[in-house]
Amino acid sequence: MTPSGRSRGHRVPVDFEIQAHRGNDAVALRRLLAARPSSIEADVGLSAAGLVIAHDTDLGDASGLSVEELLAAAGDTPVVLEAKCFPDATPGPSEFVRALRALLPAVSVASFDERLVGEIARLRPQTPTTFLFERPRRAASVVRTLGPRQDIVTRDLIEGAHAAGVRVVPWTVNDVQRMAELIDLGVDGIVTDQPALTHAVVASRLARQGRRSVA
Repeated sequence: MTPSGRSRGHRVPVDFEIQAHRGNDAVALRRLLAARPSSIEADVGLSAAGLVIAHDTDLGDASGLSVEELLAAAGDTPVVLEAKCFPDATPGPSEFVRALRALLPAVSVASFDERLVGEIARLRPQTPTTFLFERPRRAASVVRTLGPRQDIVTRDLIEGAHAAGVRVVPWTVNDVQRMAELIDLGVDGIVTDQPALTHAVVASRLARQGRRSVA
């Protein structure tokens, strides 16, 4: 999921992204940012009052952290908002897009709903978008990045995405051996709960390939 900048515009895409997963509360956010990831991800749902940082579709695990507080804490670290859009359990993609619209210059957007990320891509092509999925499928070119579940990543998937100019950043990878396997396959980044550990693995594997990470 391509890192982005704040109001001064999106960063140039990096060679390899270490995306810290689920900075949904102040404690997790501080811990993940301390590891200096390439980017940090948080989940957002939608209530009648607007966007809510929460993973569960019923918003029952909301910590009270606001998107504005998340952006302020992240500082120069790019933020990826995963829109938890799962109709009929949640509002639909158009409602999410309206709620996200004012934030698009400052964030990247990821979702399991292809319509949502497609609408974001058409509305503001400069905003990096990621389509998340957990079953094998053909590469989609409307988004900047594909986010497959880590156990369905294959060389064919990566080569097909790269042929379409699309990055591949799988989720959620915490096992050292699997990190190394994915890097060797040619993924463009890793979503992880353990960004400090991932830094060490990435540095070792990329050095052999002549690639670089951002941190």
